[in-house]
Amino acid sequence: MMSLFDARQETAMERRELPLQRAAVLGIFGRNSLWLWIDRGLLSIGTLVAGLLLVRHLGPGDYGLYSLALSIGGVTSTLFDLGITRYAARAVAANLEEGPPILAAGIALSAIFFAGIIFALIVATLRHAWVAECICVGLVIGNLQRLATIAAFFLTAELRSGAILSGSVVYRLGAILVMGIVIFKHLSVLLLLMGLAGISVPAVGIRLWQLHHLWPTKEDWSWKGLGHIVRKAWPFMSYSWTETGYSQVSVLCLGLVASRQAVGWFAAAWTITSVFPQWAFASCDALLPIMTRLFEAQRMDVILEMRARLLDVLLIAAVPVAVALSSFAPQICILLGPRFASSAPVLQILAGNAVLSAIGGLLGGAILTAINRISARRNALATTLLPLAGVTLLLGWVWGPKGAAVALLAADAALLAQYLRIFSADGLALRFGRAVWISMLGGTAMMVFCLSLTRIIGWPLTLFLGVLVYLGTFVLFAPHRLTNAGRTLRECVTGA
Repeated sequence: MMSLFDARQETAMERRELPLQRAAVLGIFGRNSLWLWIDRGLLSIGTLVAGLLLVRHLGPGDYGLYSLALSIGGVTSTLFDLGITRYAARAVAANLEEGPPILAAGIALSAIFFAGIIFALIVATLRHAWVAECICVGLVIGNLQRLATIAAFFLTAELRSGAILSGSVVYRLGAILVMGIVIFKHLSVLLLLMGLAGISVPAVGIRLWQLHHLWPTKEDWSWKGLGHIVRKAWPFMSYSWTETGYSQVSVLCLGLVASRQAVGWFAAAWTITSVFPQWAFASCDALLPIMTRLFEAQRMDVILEMRARLLDVLLIAAVPVAVALSSFAPQICILLGPRFASSAPVLQILAGNAVLSAIGGLLGGAILTAINRISARRNALATTLLPLAGVTLLLGWVWGPKGAAVALLAADAALLAQYLRIFSADGLALRFGRAVWISMLGGTAMMVFCLSLTRIIGWPLTLFLGVLVYLGTFVLFAPHRLTNAGRTLRECVTGA
């Protein structure tokens, strides 16, 4: 008779199986991407609008403190995460039985970290250290968001991305309400951060409840079990540390050599350029469990084909976004208010980040992780991190936020080059040189068109016509790429 454990193993194996038809695999990826797009895209529209109003209300100085508090919270929570969150994204996709002990370890570490934060917050409050209080509340937010993220990775690994929406709706609506109250009542940054921390609690609770079928047993809560998970997560821990350090080092280093206003200008431009990559990262999170299961099933031919097809689609979509951000930077930044006029030249520089970050997320965050090359990605990030910090300090001191933008763009390009080198060394080299040249040609034509006609016909119509010019370049020089991209999108939608 089959034991309960064997039955659960068989069920887990069945849930990890993917169809043999490649179009059907793309269909699964497309459906899960759609849910994550709704989560990070459509549901973010309200918070994005509220965030723009919030930026206008706070001004560069307070927005710089707000960004700094969240950055420190994100970095510190990742340090105490010990790589468990990233480990869960791949391990649960490969083996569902890994879920309960990983979840137990994640919750235990959060509880320990939270106790330390509360103690620090009490000390800061007694000493009336307002900035320190803001940073402590930022740490609370980072800790709660880490728990929400690990639960979201569990749901995505189980190909249940749609379940993420309930917690997200609660948090998004709550965040909009908090921002609205802060703006209407002219409240401080500290109260804003406290409100966001408070609304994070029910969102985390919903996510954890959705994982009740994987709730840890008594044995999973032991120190021995925690140590076992931490040891297995070590490559992901070192990777998470370097990844978070890389994502936050620009703001932190600029804060050491420039004013809070400069940090606010840089953070505002970076936030705008991060909108499109966040959509791409959502697809990468949906892609990771699928690529992991393909890798465990030794279906490398499918992985390589999907990599090439998705990279084509991403490159075609990302270039006009970057051109639009650079060409219309003054018009975009004016939406933030006159105090953010200095963000326009920063945005013009960072616009290229929309392309580099999106492609880096696909190649590094999804594919290298899925094929178990997490250590190679960590090394690439580590070798780029220190030069990025040094160059940011130097150029940030000389040119302020524009110097920090130049340093970040150069680092992103260097990091992408290292990813390509890793694939080449593994015999998985990418060959998309012609696609890059066609995209660059189309992007250049679009930029010249936009810069020439913006003042004549207005920027909305110019943007629309500029995109047509960009696509026209492909029609003339590489029509098959548009056809292939359309076929990929169709299969992602229909699965056939």
